[in-house]
Amino acid sequence: MRRAFQLAEEDEECLAALGLAWEAIIENGTKWLVFPEYPIPEGYNHRVTATALRIKPSYPDDDIDMVYFHPALALTSGKSIGRLTPHALDGKQYQQWSRHRTAANPWRPGLDNVCTHLLQVNSWLERELKK
Repeated sequence: MRRAFQLAEEDEECLAALGLAWEAIIENGTKWLVFPEYPIPEGYNHRVTATALRIKPSYPDDDIDMVYFHPALALTSGKSIGRLTPHALDGKQYQQWSRHRTAANPWRPGLDNVCTHLLQVNSWLERELKK
C-alpha cells in the first residue's frame, strides 16, 4: 500500500478498527486517501469499488468534501443518480459525487475525521437507494 503522506494517528486507528485497507497518494500536489476495496450496499451495480477522498491541506481543521468512486456507480433500479461528474485520478476515471455538509450538519474540527466522513459517504449511498 502506498503511503505518500502520514495520516493522523486517530485516522489510522479508526480505519484499522473498520478493517479498511487504504493508500495515501499525492497527485498533482493534492493529497488523496484511496480505499481500494470499499464496500457498497446492495442496490448498486458494484458491491466493491475503489473509493477516494480528497484531503485538503487544512485538514483536519477543514472538512473533507465529496467522494469519488471507481468504477462508476449506478443504481440497479435504473433510477439516475444526480450531481455526478467524471474525475481522472491515479490513471483511472473516477465518478465524483458532489455531496457536501450543510449548516445543519457542519464539519466539527476536533470531532470529525476520515471515519466520520465515511459515515457521511455511507449515508449518501443509502439515501440514493431510497429516492
